[in-house]
Amino acid sequence: MIMKPNYDLIIFDLDGTLTNSEPGITSGVKYALEKMGQPVPDISILRKFIGPPQWESFEKYCGLTQEQTSQAVEYYREIYNKTGAFENKPYPGMLDFLEELRANGATLAVATTKPAKITYRVLDYFDMTKYFAHISGPDDSERNGDKSILINSCLNACHVEPTRAVMIGDTVYDTRGAKGAGTNFIGVLYGFGTKEDMQAQGGEVFARDIDELRSLLLKDS
Repeated sequence: MIMKPNYDLIIFDLDGTLTNSEPGITSGVKYALEKMGQPVPDISILRKFIGPPQWESFEKYCGLTQEQTSQAVEYYREIYNKTGAFENKPYPGMLDFLEELRANGATLAVATTKPAKITYRVLDYFDMTKYFAHISGPDDSERNGDKSILINSCLNACHVEPTRAVMIGDTVYDTRGAKGAGTNFIGVLYGFGTKEDMQAQGGEVFARDIDELRSLLLKDS
């Protein structure tokens, strides 16, 4: 059956939306803190590192100074760029879903706060880069990781008005980014954020799995 996209541009977050990156990120944070002689928080806190920029999370969740945070990010990347990025996998059915979206005429993009260099390495590793018309991520400083700016980069590159685009993500960072950029938003509930947190930021539409996501993105032509 031929379907038609409900949006002119579908923008995906990476971690927690396209791929399950928990093992590599949480082990990288643990590695950095242990190397610095800092206490390692509970896994419930380590999971909060999935989504926002790492420098922000080390300060917020571990109470590190800016100088300590710079060192922690350096140690984190030391291991993450070697092995952690690939302790990761696309969610079941995701590759087939991206193929289906593209086959039905959808234009796809990625907006992620993960630095652009490692984002491309991850997408290339899983042979996913080919599905996206534009990939937007910050430089290695992560200081230009405002999600609304990253989403706007996708809109501009693909020449799509905000109201004709949708941001798909799993955390409040995606919700806020979509709101700031003026796009629609769909929160996925299989990732690392919570429905309640996304609702508190204005999120209204949610998908529990890929089947529900499909019903929100495609319609009969």
